[in-house]
Amino acid sequence: MQQLIDIASHPEVGPHIAVMPDCHVGYGVPIGCVAPTIGAVIPNAVGVDIGCGLHAIQTGVHYDRERMDQRFWREWGGQVNRDIPTGFQSHKSPEPLGALDQSLRASSLQALVRERAAFQLGTLGGGNHFLEALVDDDDELWLMVHSGSRHTGLRIAEHYNQAAIESTERRRLVTAKDLASLPLDDPEGQDYMTDMGWAAEYALANRLLMGQRLHSAFRTMMERRKLDIGPDEPRRVINIHHNFARIEDYDGQSLVIHRKGATSAYDGEYGVIPGSMGTASYIVRGLGNEQSYRSCSHGAGRVMGRGAARREITSDVFAASLADTHSRASMSYVDEAPAAYKDIHVVIERQLDLIEVMHVLQPIMTVKGDSRARDD
Repeated sequence: MQQLIDIASHPEVGPHIAVMPDCHVGYGVPIGCVAPTIGAVIPNAVGVDIGCGLHAIQTGVHYDRERMDQRFWREWGGQVNRDIPTGFQSHKSPEPLGALDQSLRASSLQALVRERAAFQLGTLGGGNHFLEALVDDDDELWLMVHSGSRHTGLRIAEHYNQAAIESTERRRLVTAKDLASLPLDDPEGQDYMTDMGWAAEYALANRLLMGQRLHSAFRTMMERRKLDIGPDEPRRVINIHHNFARIEDYDGQSLVIHRKGATSAYDGEYGVIPGSMGTASYIVRGLGNEQSYRSCSHGAGRVMGRGAARREITSDVFAASLADTHSRASMSYVDEAPAAYKDIHVVIERQLDLIEVMHVLQPIMTVKGDSRARDD
């Protein structure tokens, strides 16, 4: 609550902030918060995993539970782990960056584009990031990726937060700790918007590449089992952010809308609101509610810190929560157990003025990396 009061009281924030039902404590600004600013940008109101988001693929394939058994999904998971590095792992050789091979405004970070970003394109990371197979209410299979801009996005966030601290001190702007800002009419403010935009595009490309490899592994498994591989192209593909800022107009006023752990939900816009391992996820369509700045939640939201989850959630409790899936309950990511999160169904019910539910997805198998990885 104090973090919400602090961001709402910021001298450059207005007219109001919006709080999503998955809101919980973050760094400086709560996760699950939409904060508009006038003429300035606050790096910590975007967060360190710039462009983190969800990529969902509607495969067009019917779930054959008898033939797609535990062995099928464990083999699929094994292929996914070979194709997509997770946790601390990166590719051994660089991936082509294409249009992303460009100069950052922060020249001190430029080497990271080829030395780090190229090797991490198409990699998952750790923390709450995941790869998943799910089935919807029509028995159709979906594939999902949750990841962001990896180490380069983190370094961009840290670089500009330090610049914002120095700028805020120079301007003698009175605000709470960790809410330093950069004016948009200052070159550093424009530099942040540009480099944040690069990180967001990188995150989109990162998820897209992983989604393609996830789908390819699935089709390979289907061919091995002599099952119908479905249409050549997915029926629907959704790729969205939940950590970003962009300039939007509300009531004729130009605002920088920061969505930290919040998803854009313009009228008719499709989005993904995941639960946790072992719980449902939702495909939704935005209603364009302007009170929330056309936004909705980005997930279920934590009820336990990572340290508390590691101390309190036992291996038996974790395993029991995944009993209806083919996922493994590894203690290396016990802090991602369902018990560490809010009830996703309650979270959805509390935002039905923001979104319309299109599909409810039940998890079949989740692939994760070590949650202690620091490059998310």
